Amino acid sequence: MTTRVALLAELGVSSIGNDASAAQVIAMLEAGPGDVDVTILSREPAAAQEELGRPAWDARARWAYRGPMHASGAAKVVRLVLDLIHLLRIAGRFDVIVVPGTGALEVGQGGLPRGTLLSLLLAGVAARCRRTPYLWLAVGGSRYSRRLTRWTVRAAAATACIRSYRDVVTLEAVRSAGVDTSRDVLMDDVVIGRTALPPRRPEVQDGPVVVSVIDVPSAAGAPEATDEERRRYSGEICRFVAALLDRGERVRVVVSDAADVAVARQVVEEATRDRTSGTLTLRVPRNFDEVLRELAGARVVIGSRFHILIAAALDAVPFVAVEHADKVGILSEDLGLGAYRVGAHTFRSEELVGSLDAVTDKRDALSRDISAWVDVARERTLHGYDEVLARLERRGVTT
Repeated sequence: MTTRVALLAELGVSSIGNDASAAQVIAMLEAGPGDVDVTILSREPAAAQEELGRPAWDARARWAYRGPMHASGAAKVVRLVLDLIHLLRIAGRFDVIVVPGTGALEVGQGGLPRGTLLSLLLAGVAARCRRTPYLWLAVGGSRYSRRLTRWTVRAAAATACIRSYRDVVTLEAVRSAGVDTSRDVLMDDVVIGRTALPPRRPEVQDGPVVVSVIDVPSAAGAPEATDEERRRYSGEICRFVAALLDRGERVRVVVSDAADVAVARQVVEEATRDRTSGTLTLRVPRNFDEVLRELAGARVVIGSRFHILIAAALDAVPFVAVEHADKVGILSEDLGLGAYRVGAHTFRSEELVGSLDAVTDKRDALSRDISAWVDVARERTLHGYDEVLARLERRGVTT
């Protein structure tokens, strides 16, 4: 008997981390003893289907209205109701709906619930109404400072029959929202569970410095950063890259999210202006495997996106995190790199150069420690996945 599995996530939106998480969950499901038929539920189904090679359905109801009230609060409420009706229609077609290891529970610092978090709630309500098991698999989140956000998280959590998280902070944040997490499963990021790990090269000392920039988010949890926040971030990153070029370094700028391409191009253009020393290249990988190849052999990675740093860890490359979210700080601390991280909204280029040099001085030891951490984290991830599947099987769903 074939088990019909739906994966619900922001996929096909040019986020290599999200797509890598979904691809890993698909690989783990299809490696199991049972037959599974995986369908993607995404707001961008065509792109998700092309990227992941599985059928994809739209997670939202069709919405053609573009009148003067399009962006009003009333229109948003109507759309939420239509989305719920749409999900009610399709939830019963699956044996289980899985949220596959993305930052689905994340909101900006002080931010209100929106987007993915609301989608989780609607999908959970639909699954509960249609009696379809609803599973959170190694999801990531953040601390919640607003009462409305905590209520939304609590309501969404109540609809999931099995919940698992990729770090302690997410579990504690969900608990702080009033959820009983005593039976929830703690694991690591699902991407760490990859069976095809790249060859690790802890002895590399003369490789390039990889810089992965970010379209910096708002420090206050607003939907977008202010112009001043963006100018400050890009200015400091440009000065950092320019300082490396001035001392003859090889620098490789690697992008892992479509939102970051414009920032990366700006950095490359401004840092190379009137300079002939050093070398600077820009790379835009298409998937996680290409990210791993771009990072392999690097001396140090400077980055913000969570899965760029995960890729660095899988390659046993030490990194300096330019921290914009809880998950980045947690990962840095777990890997023994917390002392070198800087804040995305407060760092100075000189501070980042200092962190780079400090990590370079200890690169061999740090690389060995990272490699050992990956091995342990991978076992935790696979153990947590097995526990989740066992609980699902007790509910009559075999994968």
